[in-house]
Amino acid sequence: MILRSVMSVKLHGLCVTRCELLYSGSITLPSLIIKSAQLSYGDMVSIYNFNNGARYDTYVIEGTDDNTVGINGPSARLCYKGDRIVVAQYVVTDEKINPRVLFFDDQNREVEFESVF
Repeated sequence: MILRSVMSVKLHGLCVTRCELLYSGSITLPSLIIKSAQLSYGDMVSIYNFNNGARYDTYVIEGTDDNTVGINGPSARLCYKGDRIVVAQYVVTDEKINPRVLFFDDQNREVEFESVF
């Protein structure tokens, strides 16, 4: 059996709405996005920042409002409010994966690909 690390979900074009440096770490995502992406609290994700090229890993926590995307802890030094990011989750498996790719506008609403930018 060969295990591979493959992308399972990508959230493309999310807009950072909050950065909290003095926080224990993580990315805060709205519950609607977590549900749509089939993510769970504590899942490891990779963050890619379109604005400055920063790339790092963190974990998911659920936010309390419908459009807050918050970068927390030390990674808040790698993003600013208004930055557009990609959130990607990879899984290790020997199964065939059909990745889900979700696109978002600048209000963090899920949109069709043609409407993103």
